[in-house]
Amino acid sequence: MYSWLFAAAGIAFPFWLLMILLPGWRVTRFLAERQVFPLFLAVLYTAGIGAAVAHYGLGFVQDFGSEDGVLRLLAMPDFALIVWIHILCFDQAIGHWIYRDYMADRFLPLPVLSVILFCTLMFGPFGWLVYTVLRALLRPART
Repeated sequence: MYSWLFAAAGIAFPFWLLMILLPGWRVTRFLAERQVFPLFLAVLYTAGIGAAVAHYGLGFVQDFGSEDGVLRLLAMPDFALIVWIHILCFDQAIGHWIYRDYMADRFLPLPVLSVILFCTLMFGPFGWLVYTVLRALLRPART
């Protein structure tokens, strides 16, 4: 089941291409406004974590509190795939937020937005940090 969830999560990748390469296209705007792909990934994650809880019980949660526990969980293929979907979902949600926030003011050249979105796709928190800093420095003040 977890391999199927992982494969299904790949469906969300083309939306990154739309945001990066075709940010002004009405289809891109339509999908971003409805948050189709982060919601899709959240459903996949929920199915995966639900299956894990059904199979392993809630005892695995205690492993979140220690380095050894987290490493033990990530060494299990099922949990590693669920964690990957978790990461994909949050990166996609942050990418959507960046895209939607940017489209409200367009305070950067589009190529810069594309680079930031690519960084968010590849290095999630780093892309968000770059956008947040540039937003604070360059975005016109709202009154």
